[in-house]
Amino acid sequence: MDRHLKLNQKFYDQIDKIKSKTMRYRSHLERSKSHLEIARTISKEDIFDRLGALKENPSPKDVIYLFRNLLNSGVWISRSTYKYISASINYTEKGDNQVLNEDEIEIIKAISEGRELENYSEEEIFRVIFNEMEYSHYFPDHESLLQVPKTDITIVLVSGVFNELFSTAAFERAAIHMHKKYGIKFYAPEVNGFKSSKYNSKLLERQLSKYISENKDETLWLVAFSKGGLDSLHFLAQNNSFAKEHIVGLSTIASPIMGSDHLNHTLFKVLNGVHHFSKTRVYQILSQKNDIMAREFQKSISSTYQRPWLRKNYENLPKDIFYTALGFKSEWYESHFWMILTKILFQSSSKNDGVVDTTNSLFPKYFEEAHNLGIHEGHHLVGTRSSFFCQEALIESLLIFVNYKKLLK
Repeated sequence: MDRHLKLNQKFYDQIDKIKSKTMRYRSHLERSKSHLEIARTISKEDIFDRLGALKENPSPKDVIYLFRNLLNSGVWISRSTYKYISASINYTEKGDNQVLNEDEIEIIKAISEGRELENYSEEEIFRVIFNEMEYSHYFPDHESLLQVPKTDITIVLVSGVFNELFSTAAFERAAIHMHKKYGIKFYAPEVNGFKSSKYNSKLLERQLSKYISENKDETLWLVAFSKGGLDSLHFLAQNNSFAKEHIVGLSTIASPIMGSDHLNHTLFKVLNGVHHFSKTRVYQILSQKNDIMAREFQKSISSTYQRPWLRKNYENLPKDIFYTALGFKSEWYESHFWMILTKILFQSSSKNDGVVDTTNSLFPKYFEEAHNLGIHEGHHLVGTRSSFFCQEALIESLLIFVNYKKLLK
């Protein structure tokens, strides 16, 4: 009799394993399929928009933009297709088996019930939120206790260095998701990835002032990526009254808040040797038309400039808004191809995401009003639209966190 019971139990255990594996396979397949559909839909709309712009106003610049978008869309669709095919034939995919410990269960329950958590750091709380929301995206059948709050704020995406190389603003895919699922509007002002923070802060001032004049009842949440975080801080320091009235907060993602030490690299020192000829006639003629070696841009992100700037100006930043910061880290073999090259070129003893060192991506301790949300796994290009990083879960998690901390106006 005992032998039959054991055999029956073993049989049902195997059935449960097959059910679990099937569920994980189906969830993984559905997510890959969703990525592919998004890539195809957005790429199609993007290309038609560019073709329309080129038809209305033919110019070399629009031709370049069209080819850029064709290339980026091709890469995105190709990668998404590969992932979908791989997911289709890989039934052995383990997926993410969510096993929560007592602390994680307590944090999730407390947030869902609106209870204070005194025994956990903000970094621990946010990490649990993000893991839970990420799991919910990977496994749609999962019923989470955490819910994205209803809000009428508008997300403002502030992109970073060299974003002109990409077809959309950083984390725009996540913003589109937030709009479609939760009705949260977003706006992506133009910033120049090759210009200084002083220059871009003026751009932000003009564009956000114009946006608010046309949308008077909206409250803005700045979500700034990479150097966009520095540009936003400079903008806020110069526009205190505007921020107090129209901005609820600033969330920086992988921003070199304390500047970048890479500009002290030997390569940049050699290239910047051109400035030793600043008194020559040729240099002066060229500098009238161009910022040679992007001198002002380099200054903006250099740690030798940004650290003292923040120390001097943090008290001038608006007090009535919230500030959050998070960074990424990845090993060279876990990174995007371009991030592998930067890791090789600018070797650092600090953990980094391929561009920004983790030690520079959080607010300093003296800025007590800021909320540091930790360092997470990911490379510096997770905000691109073709990234398989769950950027939707990240933005959802930020909103859940600031709402839980009662930081939303």
